[in-house]
Amino acid sequence: MGTKRFAICDKDQEYLRMLQAYLLKRNLADFTVLIFDTVNKALEANKEGPFEILLVGEDIYDTNVAKIDAAKIYILQEDGTKGITEYCTVAKYQSMERMIAQVLAEFALDDNCTATNRCSKNKTSLISFYAPDRQKGQSIAALCTAELLADQGNQELYINLLPFAGFEELMQTNYESDITDFMYFVLNHSDKLSYKLDSLKRCIHGVDYLPPALDYADLLAISRDDWEQFVNLLLYSSDYDWIILDLSEVCQGFYDMLEKCETIYLLTDNTTIYAQAMLTHFKKLLQAKERSRILEQIIEVTLPANWDEQCRSLEKLTSSPVGIRMKGVLDKRG
Repeated sequence: MGTKRFAICDKDQEYLRMLQAYLLKRNLADFTVLIFDTVNKALEANKEGPFEILLVGEDIYDTNVAKIDAAKIYILQEDGTKGITEYCTVAKYQSMERMIAQVLAEFALDDNCTATNRCSKNKTSLISFYAPDRQKGQSIAALCTAELLADQGNQELYINLLPFAGFEELMQTNYESDITDFMYFVLNHSDKLSYKLDSLKRCIHGVDYLPPALDYADLLAISRDDWEQFVNLLLYSSDYDWIILDLSEVCQGFYDMLEKCETIYLLTDNTTIYAQAMLTHFKKLLQAKERSRILEQIIEVTLPANWDEQCRSLEKLTSSPVGIRMKGVLDKRG
C-alpha cells in the first residue's frame, strides 16, 4: 500500500467502487486509494494527512473543496454547467485508462508533485529476447514468457524495442505517448519515475508494458549513455520482479544492454541456411568484440514448426505452441 493518498469524491457510489477497483488493479506503486460520497467526509479524512490527488465530481462540488489540503485537485466534469474554473477538469465519462493516464501525466509535471526517492523493494531481473535473423516469433516468445512469469505471481514490465512493433494494430488502440516520451521525462525527472510510469503503462494479460516507439528513428536518437541510465533507473527504482526487453539493433549501446541481462533468449531457426548463417555471424562478432559474457548468458530457443498457425491473436498465448515451448525452457532453467 502506498504512502501517498489518492482520493475520489463523488455521489455515485457505483462509479466510486468501479474507479477504486480499477486503480487497485493498476497497482499504483505510491498511492493508497480512498473514496468518499460527500465532500464533508473527504474533509474529515483530510485531517489525517494531505491528499496528493483529489478527484471531485462536478455534481458534488461545493465551496468546502477549497478547504481540502491536496497537491492537485481535478473536477470530474459531466456537462460543465457549473462553470468551475478554479481547478483542472477531466471528463468523467471516458475510459478509466485514458482518464487516469491524463491525471497522472499532468500530476507528474506539476510543481506541487512531491518527488519520491525510491529504491526497488525487490531484486529486479533483466532478461532479453533477440533474433539475429529478425524472425517474427521473437515478440510472441517474449510476451508468452512474460505471461508465464505473471502466472507465477511475478510483476513484469515488457519493453518492445523493435523498429516496427505493430502494437497499435495488435491491441486495436492508439497511443498518445510512447516509450521515448517516457524516457526523456524520467531521464530529467528520475525522482518522478513511478508517477510517469503509472500514467503511461498499459497492461495485457497481467503484464505491464510501455507503448513502443511509433518511429524507430526516435530510438536511434537516444544515446548509449541514456539507454544505460534508463535501464538502471528501471532496475533500481521500480518494484518489478522482471524487466523483459524485446531487443533490436536500433538501440545504441545494443551490446551493453545484452551484457547487462541475466539471460538472453536467442531465437533460432534451423530450417534455413540463411538463418543459421546470421546466427553464426552474430556469435563471431561477439567473439571479435570480446563480449564473451553475452555468449555465456545465451539460451537458444527454436520455436515449433508452424507455430504461427495457432497464434493468430494474443489470446491464450500461454497454451499456444510457443507458450508450451517457453514453459519448457523456463522449467528447465529453474
